[in-house]
Formats: sequence, structure tokens, C-alpha cells
Amino acid sequence: MKNLYLLKRTAAALGVFVVVSSAAYAADPGFPAPTGDRSLVPSGAKLDRIFDGGCMLTEGVAAGHDGMIYFSDITFTAFCKDPSGKFRQAGNIWKYDPKSGQTSIFRSPSGMSNGIKFDRDGNMIAALGADFGGRMLIKTDMSTGKSYILAGLYDGKPFNALNDVTIDDKGRMYFTDPRYLGHEPIFQDG
Repeated sequence: MKNLYLLKRTAAALGVFVVVSSAAYAADPGFPAPTGDRSLVPSGAKLDRIFDGGCMLTEGVAAGHDGMIYFSDITFTAFCKDPSGKFRQAGNIWKYDPKSGQTSIFRSPSGMSNGIKFDRDGNMIAALGADFGGRMLIKTDMSTGKSYILAGLYDGKPFNALNDVTIDDKGRMYFTDPRYLGHEPIFQDG
């Protein structure tokens, strides 16, 4: 139960970063107490700021079998460049260690990863978006670091911009393929 509570608390905290501007961080020492159904939000629960880095938008929070929390930093190449300002970023996957409180880059570039899930064997499944992204579904073997393409084309054409992914109890994977941003042409109905 404690791990489930930590995961819910972590996911809620990361979600807050999407809507809070960076200017608000300096003036905001904390967050108000969360409210809601007490079966989901225990009395005395609080939100903690665990990450205020990255470039543009965090998404895809998933708990790995190693106890780490992974999430995507969608960098939107028009906005996020390296420190020199010359090279565009192509997304990052960050790793948060709840024990140490440290956050570090797990993969960069990430191929503009968005949704992340872990399968029953502990492999990371990531939906890669557009805007110079991979536009495919990949599996990363967390013990070797090798990645494999699970789906890269439909009817011989690239996907638009994979967004979220989920896995059912039988191990079947489902993902969405909308179109948000990017310079690439649209090949799928969405």
C-alpha cells in the first residue's frame, strides 16, 4: 500500500509541473494539501516538488520494476535547444529515485518519447512522438539497455505522433496515434 501511495503521490506531483510556469517556482515554496476521495487521498497527504528541470512538458509517468520512477520530457524542438542554442533537443527520459530524491537522465535523446509503461517482464515500452521523433512504439530491455521496434508502420506508412500506451492483463499493447505538432506529413487517419 505504501508503494501505491508513493506512486500516486509522485504521479500527482509530476502532473502539477505541466501547469505551473517556471516563474511560479520561485514564489511557490509548496503546494496546498490535496483534496479528494479519502480512499484515494489519505488524510495528511501532501504534494512534494520532486522535479523542476527539463525543457517543456513532462508526461508518461511510470514506475519501473527497479523502484525508479520514469517520465518523458517532451522538448518540442522549436523551443528547446542545447546550451549553445545551436542544436535542437529530441526529448529525454528522466529517472527519479524515490530513496535518494535524485533525478537524472535515463535516455537522451529519447526519440521524443511520450507515454511510458513497463511490461510484466520489466521492459520499458515507450510511445515515440513526432517533431523529429521516432514515431514508433519501442521496447527497451532494462537489463541490457537494448531497444527494439515493436511497431513502426501501419499499412506501410509511418505513424503520426504516438502519444500514450497501455498494456492489458494479457500483455496486449494499445497506443494512440494523434497528431499534435511536427513538421512531418500526416499519413494516418489518427
